[in-house]
Amino acid sequence: MVARCKYIRSDSPPAEPGTEPDSSYREILGDLAWRRLHPEIRERFSRRPSPGSEMFYEGIMYRVELSRMGWLFAQVCRLIGTPLSPYRGDNVPMDIRLAPDPVLGGVCWSRRYRFPGRRDLEVRSTKTRSARQELTEHIGWGFSMRLCLSERGGDLVFVSRSYDVTIFAKRFRIPHWLTPGTTTVTHEQLCGNLFRFTLAVDHPLFGRTIYQDGYFE
Repeated sequence: MVARCKYIRSDSPPAEPGTEPDSSYREILGDLAWRRLHPEIRERFSRRPSPGSEMFYEGIMYRVELSRMGWLFAQVCRLIGTPLSPYRGDNVPMDIRLAPDPVLGGVCWSRRYRFPGRRDLEVRSTKTRSARQELTEHIGWGFSMRLCLSERGGDLVFVSRSYDVTIFAKRFRIPHWLTPGTTTVTHEQLCGNLFRFTLAVDHPLFGRTIYQDGYFE
């Protein structure tokens, strides 16, 4: 178990080369909840890569778990760009790259899994802020996920509100039972630059379908 550190709160995170300010998360979350976040999390989510630049994190995904139904959902999702890892594994090296998405106008998150004995697996999605002050994660082929942000014990939590598909500029909600389930992603601050990333997907009929747990810096 990695110990958490005590922090001195600060509202002025230092600028990093190749980044620019991004107030999206603060405005969606609200000032009060934003100030309760650990300073390192505020710093991480208050900047975005500048055009032509990238932000980079690397670490180990200690657990990549799929139930039988989770495996089935992951295989089906390969038809729309592999938004979920279709493999199980332990201690999987992983890196995360953030870069501007010139088409959607948000930030593209590219997650590369290095499963032993397999070709590298890349999972891509783009996060954007809508005019309705919602955070949307675009998966590919018109599929997207609306996200609700919250602060929990100083950590940042993303919970899916709905899964949607856009056809001819019209958005349609996908029935919940046809999706992998409610997705909950937690960014938990540990010590220094180290943070924990967990992803849990829970289906109303099939229970937990997907779980991932890793440490990054």
